[in-house]
Amino acid sequence: MPRTQEQQRSRYREAKPYATENSKPGRSGQRKEPPMPTSLTACKKQVRNVSRLLKRDNLDSATRVDLERRLKALNILQSQMSNAQTDKANASRYHGIKFFERKKIIRKLSQLEKKMETAENKQELESKQHELLVNLNYTTYYPNEFKYISLYPADPSKTTEETKERQKVIREKIAQAMDVGDLPKDPRLVNAEDRKAIRKNNKLLLRTVSLAHNANAEYAEPGSDDGSDQEEEDEFFA
Repeated sequence: MPRTQEQQRSRYREAKPYATENSKPGRSGQRKEPPMPTSLTACKKQVRNVSRLLKRDNLDSATRVDLERRLKALNILQSQMSNAQTDKANASRYHGIKFFERKKIIRKLSQLEKKMETAENKQELESKQHELLVNLNYTTYYPNEFKYISLYPADPSKTTEETKERQKVIREKIAQAMDVGDLPKDPRLVNAEDRKAIRKNNKLLLRTVSLAHNANAEYAEPGSDDGSDQEEEDEFFA
């Protein structure tokens, strides 16, 4: 027997999951959480929405705890996404200058090592070689979180004493990382895959640069491997 229009409408109403009073914030019903955002814009929007909900006076304790937990997770995610966005922008912006500085350093190393083959007293040359290898690690693993400080600025007179001191601290910490094995002693011997792993996992250097740039800066754990920490590999560096 065919259904009447009223029966069909009634069946549709029963099947369609309408929100009830208990599903609203502050009531005993469960509120379905949206999935975690996948973009910075969406993350900021969810932070605003959850913050507005927390301002309501009619929230029960369980709902408030859930929202506070959600807001904390969203703030962490927003920080990670923002850092990843900065990393990606700086990787692109400073890739050229890092490329040419690495090329210059490798050329100096080649010239120096030729001299070492015939030199009687190699101590001074070995010291220079170490300094160049520190510089090579500097250009290779300098964190993209911050503005790059050039080793060979076009006009050195424009470099402030504060910037020089920051660079000195960073180079000293890089040398220390080389001594303990956190960074390679000769980055020319490291393949592209290992360079990527070192760049991603070397939290010590990132924390050190954070402190060198800002004494009050907090160290942010890197986010997922979304490609933001990758730099275009140089042909001569393979």
